[in-house]
Amino acid sequence: MADNIHLSLKGIRKSFKSGEVLKGIDLDIAQGEFITLLGASGCGKTTTIRIIAGLDMPDEGRVILDGADITDLPPEKRNVNTIFQNYALFPHMNVADNISYGLKIRKVSKAERRAKAEEMLRLVRLEGRGDRKVSELSGGQKQRVAIARALINEPKVLLLDEPLGALDLKLRRQMQLELKRMQKQLGITFIYITHDQEEAINMSDRIAVMHKGLFEQIGTPDEIYYRPKTSYVANFVGNANIIRENGKTYAVRSENVVILEKEAAVHFEGAGPGITESAQEAESVPETAVPAQKLTIKDGSEYDAKVLEKSFAGGQLRIEFELKDGQHVVASRSGLNSVLTAGQMTRIGWRAEHAVEVIDDGI
Repeated sequence: MADNIHLSLKGIRKSFKSGEVLKGIDLDIAQGEFITLLGASGCGKTTTIRIIAGLDMPDEGRVILDGADITDLPPEKRNVNTIFQNYALFPHMNVADNISYGLKIRKVSKAERRAKAEEMLRLVRLEGRGDRKVSELSGGQKQRVAIARALINEPKVLLLDEPLGALDLKLRRQMQLELKRMQKQLGITFIYITHDQEEAINMSDRIAVMHKGLFEQIGTPDEIYYRPKTSYVANFVGNANIIRENGKTYAVRSENVVILEKEAAVHFEGAGPGITESAQEAESVPETAVPAQKLTIKDGSEYDAKVLEKSFAGGQLRIEFELKDGQHVVASRSGLNSVLTAGQMTRIGWRAEHAVEVIDDGI
């Protein structure tokens, strides 16, 4: 990325009366990249993009865009636009006038404004709706208008602060795909804020996981999900099981935890000597919580466990266990029930390759 750095944050610090919000963050973003700042409320995401936009000034550090220091420039001089969750559309203007308002401020001719607005309407798939009132639009259509208004000025960077938060789940997923399509079509750098892990994974080229004013980990969705570096990242992105054993801390995904019949002492194919059932036979065991072909239980990776709770959520069977030392582990699988009941003792385990050692940061 070194040869293609578009935007850089260098040692950014920011404090408010409540305390230090950003604690010296650094971030390099490539031209045309879709990067997501992911984290819980209060971690510093919004403050970060407000500093990029020029709406807040850092106490320390610099903001560099295309090699130029823009830290002290006012927002209107940065060629950076922001989309917020509340749309901020003008109710007294029609759709086309809302979209082209930025061009009007820049004294662009009416004919050119209209032509550019029509181009943006096609981009966001709202052709023929330029003369409609904003009040006649659905929530998803209003969001598209807000996107078109931000893009019409051809910003170098588009900042998106939880722009889909007010939409229902189905529309939110549809708009995720639309935003990604538009971003790739235009080649504009998108910096996206969300606390939704699934949204970040689905949309991003890279994800920067924020926690208490710092970046815990920056990487591709695959790296963040499958190779977390800290227990916070493992737990926040995908709710991994955090297992502490022999002075080390491991993250194991719930879909990689297998449930075993205690009496049968089931071992799956690949476990070495002592295999008692083939993978095909083991796959039919009622208590199996994940596909047998994905798991190999080895000596030392099996644990006696007590069933605490069994539930369904979003098509997923979720079973929570308690190990002998009091640690809790969750197993999940799509759409299959289990004969296990609360209070029952059984065994669980996972493949060694699915246990990723992480830094224990107290999560």
